Amino acid sequence: DTPSEEAANVALFSKAAAALISRKELLLLSGREIAMILCEMSQFLFIGGRGKELDASDDFIIFKSCCSVISAMVAHYPKQLYGCPPPLFNLLLVLLTHLLNTTPKTGLVPKALEYARVCELLVPHKDVFRKHVVGLVLRYIQALNEAMTPTVKAKLMPSIYALLDMCSEFETKQINSMIDVPSKALFAPVFQSYQKYYQYHGQS
Repeated sequence: DTPSEEAANVALFSKAAAALISRKELLLLSGREIAMILCEMSQFLFIGGRGKELDASDDFIIFKSCCSVISAMVAHYPKQLYGCPPPLFNLLLVLLTHLLNTTPKTGLVPKALEYARVCELLVPHKDVFRKHVVGLVLRYIQALNEAMTPTVKAKLMPSIYALLDMCSEFETKQINSMIDVPSKALFAPVFQSYQKYYQYHGQS
């Protein structure tokens, strides 16, 4: 298949999956089946890395498709997700890593919006998922150390704020204990910005 055909196939799969997920009266999925879908979705982001050039629109179709399936699962199968956080957060990590390598010319803005929506959907479930958020925040801090551009940093802020909002004091201390001094210097302004602009006002 051509890259465009593969992107169209992914979109078709995700649309069908989201429809089935939202119609539990037609098909009730088990936690194992939810986990399997998440594992399969994580492979879609690598289509462009298999020697096939994706244009920005096809790349965004695949990214949005993954986000739409996660959103449907959070809305309709939260308890099943509680039982299989590893495949969920592996997919979120793959999406975040993909996003960190995206530029404004390759769809940074719409992808960042899609990812932020997913992260915000997880906030009401933070009691279950907060310990799994640590890996995503550490990946973001790693990218800060790799000279993240100001544009990428700005567009990712809503997502990072939502992830930080899921962390308790324990997870925040854990993150700080796992990063070196230069990383702490880069992360501190982000966390202070979260406390000032999101923690007390973002949920109103």
